Amino acid sequence: MRNWLVSLNGAITLSGIAFLTFLGRAFMEWRYEYPSQDPAGNWDTPGALIYMALAGVWLWGLVAAGRGSRRGLIGCLIAVLLLDVAFALATYFFFCPPWTGCKGWPNVWPWNWSNLISGTIAAVALLFQLRQGKEAG
Repeated sequence: MRNWLVSLNGAITLSGIAFLTFLGRAFMEWRYEYPSQDPAGNWDTPGALIYMALAGVWLWGLVAAGRGSRRGLIGCLIAVLLLDVAFALATYFFFCPPWTGCKGWPNVWPWNWSNLISGTIAAVALLFQLRQGKEAG
């Protein structure tokens, strides 16, 4: 199992799982959080374009990493750290801290924890893969 975790296939697979948890959380936010923040829907189109751009960059990283690109691995790592790990921590500590009585949308915490856990595991696998590539070269 450890060999698979530090392999290129393992890093790409774990980054793909982290990408899916990002999409799940994005859909939940789109459904429950954004309508309460912007009832008129003025940010619907720009918000969709931003999410499409973020997803596109992450997918580019996955495809490029699958072809052996170091830049693709770095792109996946940046996406995992920013969109899963950092956003989950920001939600817990700043956006909706549980100790303040913040209710959030339904199922906020399972999505938040899934982002944090899958993102952290993917980041570790990607870091191992990047480190192996640097040592080999």
